[in-house]
Amino acid sequence: ALIEVRLKQKAVDNYRRHRIQKGSLLIEILVAVSVFAVLASIGAQALVVSLSSNVAAEKKTSGANLLSEMMGGIRAASDEQWQNLYGVTKGAHYHPVISGGKWVLVTGDETVSVGNASFVRYFTVSNVSRDLSTRGIETTYASGHDDPSTQLVAATVTSTTTDALTASEYFFRWRNKTCNQTAWSSSGSSGVKNCHDDVTDTTYVSTTNITAGASLEICSGGC
Repeated sequence: ALIEVRLKQKAVDNYRRHRIQKGSLLIEILVAVSVFAVLASIGAQALVVSLSSNVAAEKKTSGANLLSEMMGGIRAASDEQWQNLYGVTKGAHYHPVISGGKWVLVTGDETVSVGNASFVRYFTVSNVSRDLSTRGIETTYASGHDDPSTQLVAATVTSTTTDALTASEYFFRWRNKTCNQTAWSSSGSSGVKNCHDDVTDTTYVSTTNITAGASLEICSGGC
C-alpha cells in the first residue's frame, strides 16, 4: 500500500511538473510572439520613415536639378543677347524655354513633372546699382547709380510636397557687340540699344555743337 501511494504521488508530481512545463512553454511562446510583434512594428515604422526620407530626398534632388537647369537657361539666353535679360519687366515672373534651338525667356511660371511629382519654377530680375567711388554693388538699389551691365536674378522652384528651393545670382554683360551706326538722323533716343549683327542704327541721344548727318567728323580748331 505504501508503494502504491508513492507511485500515485509520483504520478501526481509528474503531472504537475508536466503542467508547469507546458505553462512555461506557453508563456515563452507568448513572450516571443509579443517581442516579435514589437520588433516587426518598429521595423515597419523604420522602413516607412526610410522610404519617406528617400522619396523626399529624391524630390529635393529633382527640384535642385530643375533650379540648376533654369539658371543655365537664363545664362544661355543672356549670353546670346544681353537685352534678352535686361529688357524683361523687373519683378515679373519668367522662365526659360528652348525655341528655335536657343534658350529664350518667356513670361509666367512653368510647371514641370518629374516622375509622380509636380514642380513650379520661375525667376525674377532686378536692376543693380554700384557705388560711384568703389564700383561695388550696392545692397539697396539707387537709380542714379544704375549699372545696365549687371542684373540680379532670383530663381524659385516650388512643390506641394517639398520646401521651396531658391537661388540668386548676379549676371554680367561680358560680351560686347559693335552696333552698325549708318547715320545720325534721329535724336532723343536714350536707353540700351538692341544691337544685332544684322541691325543698323540711326539714332542718338543728343548733340552739342555738331551737325548730325550721314557722318560725324571730330575737328580740332575747325574743319
